[in-house]
Amino acid sequence: MIINLTKLITKISDNIDIDEELELDKSYLENTDIRDISKIKIKGNIVPFENQFELNLNIKCTLTLVCSISLENVKYDINITINEVIGESDDSVDIEENNKIINNTIDLIPIIWQNIILEVPLKVISPSVKLENIEGNGWRFITDEEVMEKDIDPRLEKFKEFLDE
Repeated sequence: MIINLTKLITKISDNIDIDEELELDKSYLENTDIRDISKIKIKGNIVPFENQFELNLNIKCTLTLVCSISLENVKYDINITINEVIGESDDSVDIEENNKIINNTIDLIPIIWQNIILEVPLKVISPSVKLENIEGNGWRFITDEEVMEKDIDPRLEKFKEFLDE
């Protein structure tokens, strides 16, 4: 998704509107916890900002992730707002490598992908999983309530005094 910034650079236009759908190549999903990704809906604009450009985007898509317990597919909706400065860097502003303009164009795919990856949760649990009956050979799932109800070891009672201070 390469955007030509010539209209902004030559001041022919005040902004560049973006309203597109993007389908990422499956190679992006390698080495991630994402099993599948829907078409990405991208809306926003690029406006001049001092000697650089400000990128304002809203990204919506649905990720298919793996459940941490049952290994089932779980749909996870993403709605991200991106506000970044793109362009050549001066000494005062450090611009990331993905945000550099080359030949009056910028590729938005690395910026979009970077922000999607940051939104992926560490674990997801399928809504169909019943947490109260999970157990295995020598272990069982303990809820927070069960932990709070458990009696405190009398040898550790003295530590309560430190928590009150």
